Amino acid sequence: MILIEPYDFKTLKLLNNSQTVFNINKYISIDYAFIREKEKVQIKPFENDYTKLTPVMLYGLSDVEKDITPFNHPIINKDAKWIALDLRNVVKLSSDKESFEVRNDSEYNLSLQRFILTGMWAVGKQSSLYSLKFPHFCFASWLSENLTKKFGLDLNNQLQLRVLALIYYSKLFTNDYNEDDFGKLIVRLKEDIMVPKLIEEVHEKIGELENIDDFCKACYDVTGNIRLKNLDSNVLINTLANNWIGLNGKELVLLSLEHPPTWISLVFAALTQRSFSKNVIGTIVEKLNKKGSGDEFLKALVYLTREYKED
Repeated sequence: MILIEPYDFKTLKLLNNSQTVFNINKYISIDYAFIREKEKVQIKPFENDYTKLTPVMLYGLSDVEKDITPFNHPIINKDAKWIALDLRNVVKLSSDKESFEVRNDSEYNLSLQRFILTGMWAVGKQSSLYSLKFPHFCFASWLSENLTKKFGLDLNNQLQLRVLALIYYSKLFTNDYNEDDFGKLIVRLKEDIMVPKLIEEVHEKIGELENIDDFCKACYDVTGNIRLKNLDSNVLINTLANNWIGLNGKELVLLSLEHPPTWISLVFAALTQRSFSKNVIGTIVEKLNKKGSGDEFLKALVYLTREYKED
């Protein structure tokens, strides 16, 4: 099931962003046109046949921004048709306070990449992002390896959980998963799973698989292993929480469980930023980066996102 925007995630829903949205609207009307001229990277609007989201960046260059509470994830306002990114924690003001400098290149690049992918996702580019196969396989390895280690599972259970995670990830890209979608998944997984029959066996054992709570329940249904009987999202979250060391690392990990743009961004960062390569996620990504598959992913990602960056 498609999680359109980060703040739709169940733990982030608890935050009330109404005042933040109000203040961002104020920032746009008073200062942003002037500040946009100072941006180092300008992002083009995200749009489809029905809507258009204009990018809005916060750098800390205006007094109006002082009233905007810091926020960790892109905020989308469908009514005013904008998507906002808070970069104030990764940039610093120049000495004359008229411009800004990037103080953390790794986090800055990750933030921009996640912003672009989130914007694409919000205007219905799910199929484009699903075409990126490498993050799909990384996601499955990430969940299955963590659970195997946590609960002392055997290789058979690990393979079953890997297939389950592959199916779960594919379902995050659509609200109407059908046999055609599953058929396309089988074609993709033949590259990775040595026992094609296992894919159908796992698929037959699962019920609804729309969110991380459904995934946790399915882990026991698929394996029959009593150790997974009481697995729930809280246990899984505690298991994965420290898998990414960086700004807002825990939230990024949690969001990755239901929001593919966030996950794809972490895979991108793990491959391109040395500071992230030693994270648990970075280690898994590097292990799977065989025969140039990671490089192919990066090239495909650049191709997909190129239209959103101003020349």
